[in-house]
Amino acid sequence: MARIPFNLSLGLIVLPLKVEGVSSNNFRDLLVALDTGASTTVIPTKIALDLGYDLSNPKGNEEIITGSGIELMKRITVHKLTAIGETVENIDVLCHDLPADSIIDGVLGLNFLSHFDVNLSFSTGTLELLPH
Repeated sequence: MARIPFNLSLGLIVLPLKVEGVSSNNFRDLLVALDTGASTTVIPTKIALDLGYDLSNPKGNEEIITGSGIELMKRITVHKLTAIGETVENIDVLCHDLPADSIIDGVLGLNFLSHFDVNLSFSTGTLELLPH
């Protein structure tokens, strides 16, 4: 069981996400928003490239409806994602660059969260993941 505090003063639940690269000693730490409306986790394109992932041959290209319109995103599989003290291996992500002035790098979507039971307590300001 892992638990982290959150603060809604940003209007989002923001948390760190560790993305492992093609090489296990290569990783990046990102700030992402918890997004239960996103079916798939999203990371920046540049980060995926820096971590050694090949975007020239993605698993697929997907049209995603965002607040700014329809965006085409590449789907790849990353070796590991770690958030809220828990890790999911061989998980798909979409590659997309948020605006430069964004306070987050991406979003943590349901494809990560669905591996756990999620307890979100607004009264205590904590987010907890419990393995199934």
